[in-house]
Amino acid sequence: MNRPRPTFVVTLFASFLALAVFMPASAKADPASLAQRELAAESRGDVAAALAFYSDDAILQYGGLCWTPCVGKAAIQKELERRVGAKNRWTVLGKYVSGNVAVVKTGLQIGYIEGSGVDRVIVWCIYEVKGDKIAVVTLVGERTDPQTARFIEWVQAQSKAK
Repeated sequence: MNRPRPTFVVTLFASFLALAVFMPASAKADPASLAQRELAAESRGDVAAALAFYSDDAILQYGGLCWTPCVGKAAIQKELERRVGAKNRWTVLGKYVSGNVAVVKTGLQIGYIEGSGVDRVIVWCIYEVKGDKIAVVTLVGERTDPQTARFIEWVQAQSKAK
């Protein structure tokens, strides 16, 4: 009778244990769904609904008031209020998910964008989710898109002029 050798069983068990320990924590909620619902709440001007998707210690980084990362709901609320005041409108163009991370390609229309000579920008939003809340959002403008590149240059010129 061929019985498994004890070293084989121990090695197999150790491998499964290592996988369990080193696998990323999975999100309870679908990261892409959370991202899409958060962006929809912002687009309809509902700061409270958008903020409810964030964990208490969440981080929002790059863009608006958060070039230095906004940490915690109070700081994020100020940025969401700024976005709603600017009449930002997000359109989801693509979604990509891996584990607890969603990368969402968006078209963004900003209320004050007309002065820049463009009608929209492309922003990649990277959402990291823990449990059923957004833990980190990182925004990246798609500089290879001509309208986005022009808008970034315009924003930089505006900040230098001040």
